[in-house]
Amino acid sequence: AAFEQEPAWKDFAAGAGESWREFDAAVLEPMTKWAAHDLGLARERTRTLFYPFGGPDLATAFALFPDARTIVLLGLEPVGNLPDFDQLSADGRTALFADLGMLALDFLKRGYFITMDMMGVYSRRNIDGALPVIGFFLKRGGYSVVDVRRLSIDTGGAWRETPYEKLTARLPRPYGVRIDCLKPGESTLRSVYYFSCDIENRAFRPDSPIHRLFAGLERMTTFVKAGSYLLHWENFSILRDLILDHSLYVLQDDTAVPYRFFKKDGWEVTLFGRYATPVKDFANVEQPDLREAYEDPAAKVEPLPFHFGYRWRTQVDNLLLAERPRRPYK
Repeated sequence: AAFEQEPAWKDFAAGAGESWREFDAAVLEPMTKWAAHDLGLARERTRTLFYPFGGPDLATAFALFPDARTIVLLGLEPVGNLPDFDQLSADGRTALFADLGMLALDFLKRGYFITMDMMGVYSRRNIDGALPVIGFFLKRGGYSVVDVRRLSIDTGGAWRETPYEKLTARLPRPYGVRIDCLKPGESTLRSVYYFSCDIENRAFRPDSPIHRLFAGLERMTTFVKAGSYLLHWENFSILRDLILDHSLYVLQDDTAVPYRFFKKDGWEVTLFGRYATPVKDFANVEQPDLREAYEDPAAKVEPLPFHFGYRWRTQVDNLLLAERPRRPYK
């Protein structure tokens, strides 16, 4: 409580509170209402939300799939440590809240994280990874944190959980953290996982511990937004295959699995919003077949009442909901 009287906390709380209210009104509230109406069966069937390229974006995961018992977030960014406020000087807390504010407020402006910007903040070591940012989203959502455990791979290639301890050096990827938490008014634990991992083919082999772990997720729905179009390329084909082989549903914008894979395999697809040419940062990823599907006069394209992702300025957004064919998944 004494720290909350410091100017650093007051500035952070005021800025974060104002930005959160604006983001909630513009994005989270309409997203939550939309998801309750348009993702009804998918939300009911989803036990695990798999969110590659999401980094610590727990806010979107909660808004879209609030009943998922397990949320798995992936990013290149390190896991990091929880801030040890008692051990920091007043200047140290000032620097910490300035950096946490930069991370949180940047997300609340765009609706996604930029990896290079995050790495720049992490390099200053006031906030040294995703864990404090996930904690921010948990507490903003009213959740109670019950336990935090480290996840790493032992010499035999098996995953092990250990009690939370401060890391003095970054572990080699992949490694992660598990946060058990309680939703307000509930007594059943939920688990949020964050893995710092490389999911390009060279590191994400089918026999790797991280691939085996994700392939075993229960009743999985995959969600991707602002995914840098990586799943369009063959060097991310193993992750793409895992998503197609193991997901009950896939909810994504056009930066994720190309539309042709769903149509080829007979997935039932619902389109939302509007398709537009990818932003200038990305080349050779336009999808004429997806554009044609959006412009088909016979197609029923549903509205999308919120904006996020790379077109946050122009507010031309799209989402695709794909339900796997009525056959067993792997």
